[in-house]
Amino acid sequence: MTVKKHYESHLGNFYTWMLGDWEKKSEEFKSFLIRQSVTPKLNQKAIDMGAGNGIQSIPLAELGYHVTAIDFNPQLLNELNQNIKKSDLPIQIIDGEITNFALWKDINPELILCCGDTISHLESFEEIKEWMKQCYSSLLPGGKIILSFRDYSKTLQDNERFIPVKSDENRIHTCILDFSDKNILVTDLLYEKIKGEWQMSVSSYRKVRTTLPIIQNYLKEIGFLIIVSEVFQRMNFIIATK
Repeated sequence: MTVKKHYESHLGNFYTWMLGDWEKKSEEFKSFLIRQSVTPKLNQKAIDMGAGNGIQSIPLAELGYHVTAIDFNPQLLNELNQNIKKSDLPIQIIDGEITNFALWKDINPELILCCGDTISHLESFEEIKEWMKQCYSSLLPGGKIILSFRDYSKTLQDNERFIPVKSDENRIHTCILDFSDKNILVTDLLYEKIKGEWQMSVSSYRKVRTTLPIIQNYLKEIGFLIIVSEVFQRMNFIIATK
């Protein structure tokens, strides 16, 4: 199953629940941006790639950016639209693939953001590198790119492959990972109590097996200068400038 179909038929239905305290994490991200001096300095334009429900887009807009939020999942884009209506912030929504360069090539932002392991959802390492080249081409001189992703250097085996993600009285979400050399098969297993009965739903998709050294090397080869590389919210975060 493709990543898009996986989100539309399964993960998009409970993604926001899975994330947890949306307001807390959104405020944490806003504080992270301020700490890293990521505030509007050039043309105030930012693109949030894989924007989801706006957990990064809204903090960006609150800091003064005019945000273009791109995502392919209708459930999450609907949530983002509702969040925008509550706040009346300068966020434009685009329903589409982040690899569709035609959607955003003329924006020429000072900031491109791609968080939440989104880059691992692309088809291959080659597509990731090509997408980075497009980002470099689109950014203003002196502009920045922010990436967050997981480092899958370690191959999880046997029982390590079963990751308890979140549970409450009505839902239990477990993620199962199966590793190969360049990819990971991700299976999201959800038990949900409906009318007093537990029901199971399951769906799988394949992601690219990203690692910190690979992503860092790609950025450097393309011409980016990495200025920050740290772990935040259990993700590897990189900030690089053009």
